[in-house]
Amino acid sequence: MSTSVLRSFYRLEHGAAFDRASFGGNIHRFYRQRLAGRVRAIEPPDLSGLAGLWLFTIIRDPIRRLLSVYTNRVLAHRDIAKALEKAPDATLEPMPAADTFFRDLAAYRAAVPSIRHHTDPFAQFLGPDLGRFDAVFQVEQASALQDQLTARLGQAFTLENEQRSTARLSFDDLSPEARAAILTHTQPDYELLAAYYSPESSLRRPLRA
Repeated sequence: MSTSVLRSFYRLEHGAAFDRASFGGNIHRFYRQRLAGRVRAIEPPDLSGLAGLWLFTIIRDPIRRLLSVYTNRVLAHRDIAKALEKAPDATLEPMPAADTFFRDLAAYRAAVPSIRHHTDPFAQFLGPDLGRFDAVFQVEQASALQDQLTARLGQAFTLENEQRSTARLSFDDLSPEARAAILTHTQPDYELLAAYYSPESSLRRPLRA
């Protein structure tokens, strides 16, 4: 969803959609360059240069996030297959089944930077607690975020539709081994986001990406 928000801000500022080809990079890189003088490029980022501004973040259920890495980055974008074309590794499958991917997640994280980035713990990006943010929005609260930004900006703010993979994956479709690996990997995230999500509440309803 962060991509959708940044693209929406860009359209509001420039009156046109962001053109990755003309910029030579993605929307995240564009705004990192814009903020280079105010935000130190470390993880989690040092936001002291933004003192006085209204800071918000968007979070999502950790298990759903991990499932979407598989459907989006592995299947739709073929990140692993592309990486292994450049640096072959006979121990890894270029298009792994979901059970294989989650079982061997540590190996795929080590071999493919984009997989590592998208499966890094939330604390890597948000810090050890959420206290430095003025507002925290769950991804399910997209309309509330849109309303809040509209009110603060004094003009209509419309979130662009987020591109989603057509593939679907359910937590219940996975093997016990894969489910256990996901729960272990997401435990630190649930601890950080305890005020918003818990594995118990997440597992009580269908988990799909």
